[in-house]
Amino acid sequence: MGFADTKLLLSRLQRWTLVSLLVLVAPAANADSLRVLSQNMDRLFDDIDDNNNEQVVPGNRFQQRVKTAAKKFGSDFGLPHIIALQEVENLNVLQQIAIEIWDRYQQKYRLILIPGHDESGINLAYLVRFGMEIKKVDQLFANKTFKMTGKPLFTRPPLYLKACYIDNCISMLNVHLRSMRGINSSQDGERVARKRLRQAETIASWSNRFQQSMRGESLLLLGDFNALTPSDTHVDVAGIIRGNPDNTAVRLPAPDLLEPDLVDLGQLIPAPKRYSFIYRQKKQQLDYMFVNQSFGAEVERITFSQIDYHFSDHAGLLAEFKW
Repeated sequence: MGFADTKLLLSRLQRWTLVSLLVLVAPAANADSLRVLSQNMDRLFDDIDDNNNEQVVPGNRFQQRVKTAAKKFGSDFGLPHIIALQEVENLNVLQQIAIEIWDRYQQKYRLILIPGHDESGINLAYLVRFGMEIKKVDQLFANKTFKMTGKPLFTRPPLYLKACYIDNCISMLNVHLRSMRGINSSQDGERVARKRLRQAETIASWSNRFQQSMRGESLLLLGDFNALTPSDTHVDVAGIIRGNPDNTAVRLPAPDLLEPDLVDLGQLIPAPKRYSFIYRQKKQQLDYMFVNQSFGAEVERITFSQIDYHFSDHAGLLAEFKW
């Protein structure tokens, strides 16, 4: 099968998961630090019209974004072992990036993407470097509804991955929560705020169940939480997920759903550099990494990249762990 045929096949299979990745035997990993990256890709669509009312970009624009992504992942981020992505259209996008990474750096990645409910066509995904053993992939809460509207609670359901590196395993949850857009609207504000509240409570409750049932296992929550620290005045999304909501400054209080609390690794980043997005010239942290207190690895380094608008409107969050 030629490259063009492969691209066409991938476009037709865009709503499938890459099931075969679960049965592949991973080669031995190198004994170095585990590097994990979370990156919002700023609506990375391909140039194929799949008749899903998605955005179709010109071919040269798509290929330029692919090349930029591969270069960032390789040269700037050092080919992380696991790349958790938000705002990716389909498997074809991942495949083109993986091909470009191989052409540039001779490093192979496995692809994971399970389509959600987002009407604009953006999804959560992983690129997992060969050398990692993939134990489990699951899309959580895909059928959970938001009672206020009867529609899905998560338009982009969290994507769970359990992977092992050398002799150590890590469970992670890639999330992209509801944004704050419309939260101050007299018409939509209550719906937006309560959906954000319910999403945060659902993630917190799941994390607590994980801690209780999987004692001693390492858990990492990462992605675009669309949450501010300190909180906005409506819902303390980050606080709820950490397990210590600040109910003094919000109009929708929440219970403490975790015992023990999660640890916000972003607090290790110096305050002046602790931001991932710039809104109306104001620096904000929307992207996070939270770990449970049973997390067995030592954080050697965690940092936000510089925002490169040729690549994304979000900074990447890169962490290195040593067991």
